[in-house]
Amino acid sequence: MKFVAAGIGEYQAIMERLTDMDIGIDKYFSFVVLKSPIVKAHMPLPSLFPM
Repeated sequence: MKFVAAGIGEYQAIMERLTDMDIGIDKYFSFVVLKSPIVKAHMPLPSLFPM
């Protein structure tokens, strides 16, 4: 799984919810990316899921 969180607190909350769901996640590893060498186009999630 790959996702972007607004901050460490939000990241921790997401990971705690995922591990509490008992869906087979026993442990996880985190990688903090400060600057990406690759520039990618981004699309806001709400534009992918029209209401």
